Amino acid sequence: MAVGLQAKSLTQGTDAVGAVDWNRPGRAHLVGIGGSGMSALARVLHQRGWLLSGSDVNLDRLAERLPPRTLLHAGHAAAHVPPEVDVVVHSDAVARDNAELAEAQSRGIATLTYFDVAGRLMEGRHGLAVAGTHGKSTTTAMAGAILVDAGLDPTMLCGAAPLEQPDGGRAGRGTAVLVEACEYRANFLKLQPFHAVILGIEPDHFDCYPALAHVEEAFGRFATRVPHDGLLLAHADCAAAQRVTASASCRVETFGLSDGCDWLARPRAVDRGCYEFDLICRDETLCAIRLPMPGRHNMLNALAAAALARHQGVDPPQIARSLGRFRGLRRRLECVGTRAGVTRIDDFAHHPTELDAALGTVRQMYPQQRIFCVFQPHQTSRTARLLDELAASLHNGLRPESVVQRPNRLWITDIYRAREGLPAAGEVTASHLADRVRRRGLDAAPLHEMDEVARDVAARIEPGDVLLTVGAGDIRRVLDQVDSLTRDRE
Repeated sequence: MAVGLQAKSLTQGTDAVGAVDWNRPGRAHLVGIGGSGMSALARVLHQRGWLLSGSDVNLDRLAERLPPRTLLHAGHAAAHVPPEVDVVVHSDAVARDNAELAEAQSRGIATLTYFDVAGRLMEGRHGLAVAGTHGKSTTTAMAGAILVDAGLDPTMLCGAAPLEQPDGGRAGRGTAVLVEACEYRANFLKLQPFHAVILGIEPDHFDCYPALAHVEEAFGRFATRVPHDGLLLAHADCAAAQRVTASASCRVETFGLSDGCDWLARPRAVDRGCYEFDLICRDETLCAIRLPMPGRHNMLNALAAAALARHQGVDPPQIARSLGRFRGLRRRLECVGTRAGVTRIDDFAHHPTELDAALGTVRQMYPQQRIFCVFQPHQTSRTARLLDELAASLHNGLRPESVVQRPNRLWITDIYRAREGLPAAGEVTASHLADRVRRRGLDAAPLHEMDEVARDVAARIEPGDVLLTVGAGDIRRVLDQVDSLTRDRE
């Protein structure tokens, strides 16, 4: 059985039971409402007039991020499903034997995944989807900001919150529905895009894609979801992305940082990691764009967002203005501030390619400062399969530029076991990754428990240093703990 088909069977929705009408307000219960995508969906439904309830294991500060009047429940129990509800929506992080899902199904209530609903919201609308192993959230948010500024009033579902916004959801009155299209369990096959982006493809999500060929099979099927009169924008410098677009029946355009692309970003200048570049379409320079968000990788994300927006009719000057004031997303090289003389940055990177980008950018931003990096690996399966690649990224990103420079420091916390249950004997651990890093000549602290790591960081860090927390789990807790431990130094 093809991986894409197998993944689809795991997430099949059952709204036929309840015949949900998504064009009029109803009542929805969201299981796992604290997830980034689920909270964005809650925002969209609330703005469309739906009454909402939801549950999650951790309600810490969740109420302030969710729409008003959302009824929240701590933990999961059958009694949390309201007596009157039209649909129960759950995230992929929720176990299939969840008590609330079982209750909904026993009562004949429509039960859907987050991406089931995203696909329903695209029906009859102008669907836009952004896919790829890296950069989906940023590119989606950038494209959304351009469309909003241009007055197109899109509906948006983004898996990360732009800075100064509670989440990545928005219910617009325009025809466009813009969705971050995740490949996990082939969820993006539930979408119906008219225009789509593929940023790049690498091995990842090893719990459902054993090899790159399986990832490409799913992306190839995603490419065929775009109708023949639609458009697919593909990363020119990614061989896998170019392979999967061969199955597309629609027009395909390429974007990248090297000559020969349909859409090209040509750098003009870089200032402390922030790029200025010319936006070029088929040898015609459309405008110059200066990004306030640092990172060479974000120049590529901005290029894809600009190309997508241009195909929606947005003029180049508006694209430049919107991207020129897009400050970024939470947990994407987010500068949390300075405390006790220490610059604090938080990033979501958990794949070697993302680590390369994050560490390289921070070194561009702070070339003379010492970096204290605390990395939290995400999932044992990913860590095991990419052990050497992760070690190489950490080593290359943190090794000193010269022998006279004060050495950067690295801590690797225990692995964040998303969806993996209890550890088993013989599994890869944080200490295995730390050993691989040391073999390459970079020192890694022998501490892995998060509280111990925070205390050690607080004891060693000095004014002028940069503290970078990296990972897709709860690693940001280290920033809070170090802040608490060093507060008396201010």
